[in-house]
Amino acid sequence: MSERQKSQRGFVAVTLITLLAIATVIVVYAALLGTFQGGNVTVVSVNGEVQYSLNNSTGWTTSLSNVPVNGEWYARFNKTASGYTGNVQVTWELWNASLVYTVTTTSFSLNGSIVQQIYASSTGSQTTNYNWGQKCTVTGTYYIKVTINSV
Repeated sequence: MSERQKSQRGFVAVTLITLLAIATVIVVYAALLGTFQGGNVTVVSVNGEVQYSLNNSTGWTTSLSNVPVNGEWYARFNKTASGYTGNVQVTWELWNASLVYTVTTTSFSLNGSIVQQIYASSTGSQTTNYNWGQKCTVTGTYYIKVTINSV
């Protein structure tokens, strides 16, 4: 190997060692800038159950039986635990084997209290609660699915 090749190899080796040393210093320097931890994040949910009534005022229960075709019945979501506070969008869906019918409640405000009822109406109020019986035109088993999303 000629002196010139040895000199070039030596130069390359010294250059690589220098670059490695500089890179190590930069990595160490960047690590020394600091580590920061954010504040706590509390995650909450909404807990409750769907309840039904034949007259929209009394007898709220988690199931109904022997309701006639087109017979009157209503639904509500009964919040049973404290949790999320703020505006939500509640989507109500009537399900059976051949039907999905949707009514959406717009921007209902959950107040964080333990007990709170939301009714299947445009405002979530009981006075304009939706009569699901008008959509039950054939015999079968129906249920209401409630989805609550923050807005």
